[in-house]
Amino acid sequence: MNSDAIDQLFELLVDYQGPGVFNQYRDTDPQLDRPDGAAIRRRNLRRYLQAFADASYLLVGEAAGYAGCRFSGIPFTGEIQIVGEDCLPWAHSLGFEQSSNDTLWKERSGQIVWEAFAGRQDCALWNTFPWHPFDRKPLSNRKPTQKELSQCTTVLKAALALFPQAQVRAIGRVSEAKLQSIGVQATYIRHPSHGGKPRFVAGVQSLPRSE
Repeated sequence: MNSDAIDQLFELLVDYQGPGVFNQYRDTDPQLDRPDGAAIRRRNLRRYLQAFADASYLLVGEAAGYAGCRFSGIPFTGEIQIVGEDCLPWAHSLGFEQSSNDTLWKERSGQIVWEAFAGRQDCALWNTFPWHPFDRKPLSNRKPTQKELSQCTTVLKAALALFPQAQVRAIGRVSEAKLQSIGVQATYIRHPSHGGKPRFVAGVQSLPRSE
């Protein structure tokens, strides 16, 4: 994976700011984060992207969740999965760090996603809106607005460009619609939240392994 292309993506990630959105790659919350939390999350994301550079599939979700990407920096992934005692096998030797200042965070959707992957490393993850939109309280989630989705086109294209060999799949309707709007016809996979686990798992299992 081209390091210059990753640097360009990171410039776009850091540059964004908007009301009701926490930019986890630029900002830190002294109540929740370690002082260098944003830098930690950037390092975590860079290591993840490099580790999954050859993925055959890129699964694109909706937005960063507060218990997952908000703290880990990695889509659909909780801190406990990359630095916990029982972290995911592929994460052991990559030097991931904790950005939160308290207990390691665990995200329900992230647990479902990695359980569905069942050890496969041919699937990479991204979010259509890569930052964390919150609803009044910092530790809450909401759907990104249409205005916010219109603001993430350039960064989404930059992320897709990192995986030119990958087939794109849309996790959820928000992702599907946004990808279609930029000319990417991505097969739909049900989002794992709100009872969607069985259909999400089936969607992942339908992807032929390339490892």
